[in-house]
Amino acid sequence: MSEKKIDRERLRRFVNGNYSRTDYKQVKQHFQSDEDEGLWDSLEEHWGGLAANQPLSVGLEAMLERFKKNHTRKSENTGRSILRYYQRIAAVLFIPLLLAASLWIFRTAKHQGDIVATIHSPAGARTEFVLPDGSKGWLNGGSQLTYPVVFSEHRDVELEGEAYFEVVHRSQQKFRVKTKALTVQVLGTSFNVAAYADESAVNVILQEGKVQILNTEDQLTYTMNPDEKFELDLLRNEATVSQVDASVYTSWTKGLLRFDGEPLSEVVKKLARWYHVDFEIRDKRLQSYNFKATFKDEQLDEILRMISLTTPMKYRIEERKLNKQGTYMKKKIIIERR
Repeated sequence: MSEKKIDRERLRRFVNGNYSRTDYKQVKQHFQSDEDEGLWDSLEEHWGGLAANQPLSVGLEAMLERFKKNHTRKSENTGRSILRYYQRIAAVLFIPLLLAASLWIFRTAKHQGDIVATIHSPAGARTEFVLPDGSKGWLNGGSQLTYPVVFSEHRDVELEGEAYFEVVHRSQQKFRVKTKALTVQVLGTSFNVAAYADESAVNVILQEGKVQILNTEDQLTYTMNPDEKFELDLLRNEATVSQVDASVYTSWTKGLLRFDGEPLSEVVKKLARWYHVDFEIRDKRLQSYNFKATFKDEQLDEILRMISLTTPMKYRIEERKLNKQGTYMKKKIIIERR
């Protein structure tokens, strides 16, 4: 390895997520260097210095310590074991250290074929992420994002669930979000995609820039403009485009639970994912009642009480029950007409 060591302050900025484009390129080049004799001794020195200084969080220090203990393992399972480790922590710590882990996996496993990483966001959580190209975003609860550790001709990621993206512009390398029914293709922009496995529609909301909607055969179907919503009905195989306030659909990234005149049937879907509960509406007439409100850090019971003030409904909460497998089921909310 070159005698020139990576700047410690640059590495600190990188693991804390406050890095510049130059920082990113230098750290990436350092990890990918083919002249890697003594690389890990150098990195261990940097990590040791990082862990010994403030203001790193307790969680990050613990991660660095565990990372140092694991990096000397040189078995064929190394890449997979470290990947699983970062999958577990990604939904808990809102820092882009997963990117550093991805670069490390590439360096130690680049001869084992293409390596992908998957970020899971547990139900009721919202997980911030940074991709290898510097693009950022948020993953909503009950969602997962899969991407290659090193992007190739295209920056392809696969999404199940909902995510908001702020894509770094690269004119020669398109960014593509692939879902079960369509692909969103961009060069650099910010947008929201909702493609849950249990939903019969896929929604794309554009906040800034332009995006292209491709079908499953990668054929262009529509080019979106800001504040547009593209919705593909999977049952009818029909697409509709409407003008919306994009901020309503991206407010979840700021911890806001926002309803803009949505029917109760859609309201309870959001609440179910947000609070990790199940709902049962026993009177179908209630499903069409619309509700408009914005909540932040509100208890579920208070939200249900507010809805019941404007809707002829009553509700009761069934506590979690033990099932036959010995695990607890989710809490269930029963909604009836009053």
